[in-house]
Amino acid sequence: MTSKHELLQTVKDILSTTEAFVVGGAVRNRLLNRPILDFDIILPKDPSLYAKAMAEKLGGSFFPLDVERGVIRVSLSDGFHFDLAQRQGEFWADDLDRRDFSINALAVPMEHWAKRSWEKHLWDRHNGLMDLKKKQMNAISKRVFQEDPLRLLRAFRIGGELGFTLSKDTLALIKKNGRLIKKSAPERIREEMLKIFSLPNSYETLMVLEQSGLLDVLLPEMKALRKTAPAYYGKGGVLTHILESIDCFEFVLNTLNLRFPKTHAKIKTYVSETKGGYPRLAHLKWALLLHDIGKAATAKKIGGRLRFFEHEHAGANRIPVIAPRFRWSNEETASYARLVRNHMRPGNLATHPDLTDKAMHRFFKDLEEDAIGLLLLSLGDHLTYLTPRQKKKRNSAHEKLVATMVNRYYLKKEKILPPKILSGYDVMKAFRLSPSPLIGELLKDLSEAQTEKSIKTKEEAINYLKTRVAFFQEKAKAKAKKPQ
Repeated sequence: MTSKHELLQTVKDILSTTEAFVVGGAVRNRLLNRPILDFDIILPKDPSLYAKAMAEKLGGSFFPLDVERGVIRVSLSDGFHFDLAQRQGEFWADDLDRRDFSINALAVPMEHWAKRSWEKHLWDRHNGLMDLKKKQMNAISKRVFQEDPLRLLRAFRIGGELGFTLSKDTLALIKKNGRLIKKSAPERIREEMLKIFSLPNSYETLMVLEQSGLLDVLLPEMKALRKTAPAYYGKGGVLTHILESIDCFEFVLNTLNLRFPKTHAKIKTYVSETKGGYPRLAHLKWALLLHDIGKAATAKKIGGRLRFFEHEHAGANRIPVIAPRFRWSNEETASYARLVRNHMRPGNLATHPDLTDKAMHRFFKDLEEDAIGLLLLSLGDHLTYLTPRQKKKRNSAHEKLVATMVNRYYLKKEKILPPKILSGYDVMKAFRLSPSPLIGELLKDLSEAQTEKSIKTKEEAINYLKTRVAFFQEKAKAKAKKPQ
């Protein structure tokens, strides 16, 4: 396996016929002793030929990443990549002057990168080293967000990754230029938002994002939520509660071993699984940001109390409307809508004195791979309503229900999700039925019955369905007779 040192030596040799600078994140992260996951390299001319040579020599592939800016990515099999770009402007200084933040406007000649004295050759035109020491983000000019509006989001994402604050001048510039974010491609906005949600401290980043006004530009629905139920939720209304639920969700993820001592490793694997290029936990935070988005439209005072009946359905119906703004995939849109529509379900189950295997079966069948995520999501939502003392005890009815359902799923899954005994063809053959929705109804009924009755063989399953076929046939006839 090629070492990182050998890799860079190969790249240096390929670029030895031209001037080349390592810029941006690689330089910044090296100074901060953080992992370097990729390299941005600037060349004085078209990088195409060099990209091709690097891909061939390193056994990777190359493709245009940003045609407008002339950026080509060389991607290796282990996920490591190099982004090669042509210098912006006539001189190297011109390129650094067109970057976004001072901590990213640092450069080192490629020929000196591997030397012990590499820092002596560092270019720092905008006091980036000083800002690194201050742990501060500073825009290098007033035009940075006009040149690329996505930098408005990148500021918060990079700040969140590094634990840096945004300077007052940079925050003021973001507030002034916030509406420009609409000019960014939806796909790029999706990427930055998911990177923010992938952070372990997304809550802190989202709070600053909200205070800047940028969240309102991305999701105008938040304006109404901020004005809804401030007497109940405090300043910021429902939006305050939504952001706190993300904070509590992150708290849950940080205390998995205490809440789920027998299954925390499996849960951690589940939330870390990659979905659409990002960990599942990032998508769950997206759903949490949207989970109460229907409350503003459904808020009504009934008997002196403010109620939000059917807000989960109103919210779920908004998801397809919001989806194009972020170019979510069909799978993402369906998942977010399903999570929003069902986020009240665990709490409702917790109010019942007896949690049956049949009820758990229906829950896990309906939610499919989102089931565990919804339980965790609902726990984050629930904890916002508890006092610090109550949170410490971890013994509310809701928390007990979530623990029971998660443990049952991972430790006794076959009891609540028994293996399929009959296929649709088996049912049609046994009862001489034609293909119709009735087959699905019978199979669903059988699946639920398996959790309560001792049905283990095909013969037992067919005998059980003999008592149900007539019932479902009559049900279908009655439905067909109803006026549409």
